[in-house]
Formats: sequence, C-alpha cells, structure tokens
Amino acid sequence: MAQLLRFWLGLCLLRAAPQDLPASRWLLGFSIICYATVSVLAMTLSYGFADGVRVALLELGLLAVFVSMLLYLLNKPARIGQTLSALTGAGALLGLPALLLVMVAAPESGTAQPVSVAWLLLLIWNLLVTAHIMRHALSSSLVIGLGVSLLYTLVSTQFIMTSFPQLAGQ
Repeated sequence: MAQLLRFWLGLCLLRAAPQDLPASRWLLGFSIICYATVSVLAMTLSYGFADGVRVALLELGLLAVFVSMLLYLLNKPARIGQTLSALTGAGALLGLPALLLVMVAAPESGTAQPVSVAWLLLLIWNLLVTAHIMRHALSSSLVIGLGVSLLYTLVSTQFIMTSFPQLAGQ
C-alpha cells in the first residue's frame, strides 16, 4: 500500500509514468474505488448525497469512456488499464486537498479569496498531472498531453453541467 501511495505521489510530482505501473485489474479496481470514494465525499459536501454520488459516478464514467475511446482510436488499447489506473490513483491523491478545500470553503467563513486561489492552483496542478499521464499514454509531447487534458476537462464539465443544470447555480 505504501509503495502504491509513493507511486501515485510520484505521478503527482511528474516523476513517475503510467507505464511504470503493472497492468493489473486488481490495481485498476482499487484505484477506481479510491478515486470514486474521494470524489463522492467531495461532491456530497458540495451538492448533497444523491447529487454528489451521481455527479461523481458520471465523472468517473466519462473519464473511463474518454480515455478508452482515445486510446482505442489511436490504436493503443493495451494502455487503457494502466492509464486509467494512473489517472484515478493520482486523481484520488489530488482529490484529498480538494476535499479539504470543500470543507474550508463555507461561505460564512471569510476564506473566499484564499480558497479561490488554492482551487485555481489545484486545478492547474491537476491539469498538469493529467497532461503528464496522457503524454506517456499517447507517446507524445507534454503540449499534446495538455491539450487532451484541457479537452477532457472542458467536455466533462459541460456534460456534467448539462446533465445537472440545478448544480450550475450552487
């Protein structure tokens, strides 16, 4: 377990690559469970239990479909499991500070500006980590990885806001 956490941290620090992970269904399942757990907790704090679970699971499904389709279309289907393991594992780790920010961001707490800056920095870091993982998965440059990362973020955000219009005002 400690070795896996070190690996995910290495991904988040842009030192490890998804191909360094063993291609394991158990590892993929465990990474997905960790990611889903952190996502559900963060979304539940923001949107309530029912909507939080639905949004978290929809986002997870979108991630899996996006990565699978992209790698399949680029004739790299063997990389799907490792890439999803890396994205969900690193996402779970990066979700922990996001969870903390959600808990601190109470409107009456007076922390709006520092929390907004922290959110922006976390978003940028998340985009970079995703770009790093995608560049390795695609055997391309960081610029291409960043483009894919931005595309996924925009598509998933739009899809979620379209699917849950009641959340746009929150």
